[in-house]
Amino acid sequence: MNYKTGLKSNIRKFFLFEILISLAFFYPIFNLFYLARGLSITQIAFLGVIWVVTNMALEIPSGIIADKWGRKKSLSLFVFLFMSHSLVLVFAHNYILFLVASAFHAAAFAFYSGTNVAFFYDTLVGLRREKEYVKLWGKINFVIMIPSLTAMFLGGFLFSINEILPYAFTAFFLFMGLLLSFTFQEPKVHKSAHIYSVLDHFKESFKTIISKEKFIIIVLTGAVLGFSIDYIYSYGQIYLKDIGLAASMFGILYAVISLITSFGYIFAEKVKNTFEFRKIILSFLIITGLCLFLLSRLNTLYAIGILIIPFFIRANYKLLQRGFMHKHISSHNRATVDSMANFSIALIAVIAEPILGKIADIFSIQKSFFIISIIIMIYTLYFLITKFHKKRLFR
Repeated sequence: MNYKTGLKSNIRKFFLFEILISLAFFYPIFNLFYLARGLSITQIAFLGVIWVVTNMALEIPSGIIADKWGRKKSLSLFVFLFMSHSLVLVFAHNYILFLVASAFHAAAFAFYSGTNVAFFYDTLVGLRREKEYVKLWGKINFVIMIPSLTAMFLGGFLFSINEILPYAFTAFFLFMGLLLSFTFQEPKVHKSAHIYSVLDHFKESFKTIISKEKFIIIVLTGAVLGFSIDYIYSYGQIYLKDIGLAASMFGILYAVISLITSFGYIFAEKVKNTFEFRKIILSFLIITGLCLFLLSRLNTLYAIGILIIPFFIRANYKLLQRGFMHKHISSHNRATVDSMANFSIALIAVIAEPILGKIADIFSIQKSFFIISIIIMIYTLYFLITKFHKKRLFR
């Protein structure tokens, strides 16, 4: 197979690759699995800390490795680590193995982050079809939605049959993805920057954020909302178990959450064009804080209707934040600034998750929801009193 033919085959293979890795059957039940294996909520929280620390530590080095070693090999390493995470958990009964699995999962997505986009875009550049990137990337995200939702839908049912089945099924399809990744054609890369400049570039991006009040408040708000709603996504599984939701229904619910998230992305533009950005921020903070407060008080299955609301907000604000930041930041800093916004969420998680996990163990998961709702309310008052009236910050 010649080079051009190999590149052409990349497109079809990459579509299939993305489908195979999207079949993560365990996402709706991973905390239920941990509880079934005897872990405390504090221990679960420390798994999250290991994940965040590992992912943060490898985020930049993984990009350098992808540039030097090749995107194809990095994608293969990603699938291997992801598959290893699932297989380790199948056999994990010792807490050390859970920590190892969490590190594998974090490392996997450090190698995947950005590499998938770069591999696909460089493939299109090699075929002189880069103008089709947006259309084809949108098509990929549409195509993987159905298998991804199907995997979530089935995850709860598989867990109710046997706790290891969601991970075993995931590992099987990842193995298929690993074999497929070996057949990719490595696209030629034309570098426009030198690796030695990465640290300077990071410093420049950090200075960009802290140089203006508007950037600080947008990123800080994103961190508060992002951590709070991510916490609901993960630890909501424990709450749902406590209020009596059957394990077989978790997959259905988390498939619905994925759809709600999609609607958040779809309606972001309409929300932006209808309301002032400062009012959107205030509304999102109030609604998220109120939802967490209600979840801390309600012990009925009807609370599920409240639990899903913040996921629309999470997706909506994420797009609005990116659009706002990218409008005011030069092109060469955009990707790094976006990564630093995610880094701010991770930083909060490293500090807060172990504390909240201990509180949940001593009292209940609802008590941790209550504490987060209070923190959001305090931040909302700070935003309302000190920032809301400064319209210039939100233009």
